[in-house]
Amino acid sequence: MEGLRRPVGRQSANVYWRRRLVVVLGVILLVVVAWFLIFSPSGDGTDLPVAESSQSPEATTSAAADASRACGVDDVTITVTPNPQSVAVGSLPVFDVSVAHASSSPCLLSIGGEDSTLLITSGDTQIYTTADCPDQSPITARDLLLANDATETFQVTWNGNWSAPECGTATHSTDPGYYWATLTLQGIQADAAQFQLTA
Repeated sequence: MEGLRRPVGRQSANVYWRRRLVVVLGVILLVVVAWFLIFSPSGDGTDLPVAESSQSPEATTSAAADASRACGVDDVTITVTPNPQSVAVGSLPVFDVSVAHASSSPCLLSIGGEDSTLLITSGDTQIYTTADCPDQSPITARDLLLANDATETFQVTWNGNWSAPECGTATHSTDPGYYWATLTLQGIQADAAQFQLTA
C-alpha cells in the first residue's frame, strides 16, 4: 500500500502519478465507449424499440382483400361507343367499350358471366340479347383488376341478327333504322348507345 501512495523509482513521483492518471482515464474512456456501443442507436439496438412497418398486417390484408373485391357501381364508369355510328344492314355493328376505374381502392371486374349482357333494342322492341344464348355471347370472358384511375378498352360485336330464347332461331329480319345498344358488365349497366343501320 505504501508503494501505491508513494511511488518508488528512479523518476519523480509526478511522473508515476501522471501514468496512473492516464491509465485510469483510459479505463473510464473504455467503459464510456462500451456503454455507447451497447445502448446507443448506433449499437446493436437490443434495447431500442423495433421500428414498425409502414403497413400493419391488418392494412396489408385489407389491401389484398380490396384488390380481389368485386367492382360496384361506384367503382367503375362504363362507356359504350358505336364504331362507326352508322353501318349497313348485314354488317356487324362494333362497339368500343371503355371501363374506367373511378374509386379510391382497387377492385375486380369479371366480364363474360351471366351478369354481363349485350342488349339491342329498337323503340320498345327487344331485338337481341345475349341472355337468350349465353354460350354464343360476343362478350369475351376476362378479369380486369382496376386501380389508380386505370382504363381498360375492348370491343363487342353484334352479329346483326335477332335472338330467340334458348338459342332458338329467330324468324324476324333486321331492318334499317335506329337502334340502342345497352351493355351490362358484372351487373353494372352502361348508358345506352344509339347507332343506325342503313339500307
